[in-house]
Amino acid sequence: MSRLSSRRILVVEDEPHVRMLTSMVLEDAGFSIDQAADGSEALDALRARSYAAIVLDIMMPGVDGYQVLEEMQQMRNRRGTPVVVVTARHDPSGVLRELSGGAFDHLAKPYTHEDLIAAVHRAIEGDDVEERRGALWRSAQAWDTVGVLRNAVTENDGAPAPPRRRRR
Repeated sequence: MSRLSSRRILVVEDEPHVRMLTSMVLEDAGFSIDQAADGSEALDALRARSYAAIVLDIMMPGVDGYQVLEEMQQMRNRRGTPVVVVTARHDPSGVLRELSGGAFDHLAKPYTHEDLIAAVHRAIEGDDVEERRGALWRSAQAWDTVGVLRNAVTENDGAPAPPRRRRR
């Protein structure tokens, strides 16, 4: 039995079919799974027991994933629990907010089963935590900068900047 096979993961996803598929993939990879259909159920589960890692959707009705991350920061004994965010929302401000809330990793839906399993393994093993978070942070900041530049061009109606005069 591998060291990871006895680890319990909390899968938090409001879409029943996605929650079931995610759970099946992780169970097939040797993890024990608990499920929560929304952020409120997730917080109840976190108050009741410890988890090796959490796979957390962000966009959920009621208590969303951001609120779960914020609440976890207030739970002294849950602050260090690694969270792998899985979400259809993939924008720089969201990724930065996830990382600020303590998330370990971010997977954009749709993701492969292999990517999910690898992210959970990295989270549990603590492989390159700061390196991974730093890379995600830098990527999100760069992506945000590109968005700002794109908006500036759009506001300028896409017109190119006037040519510079050459000095003689």
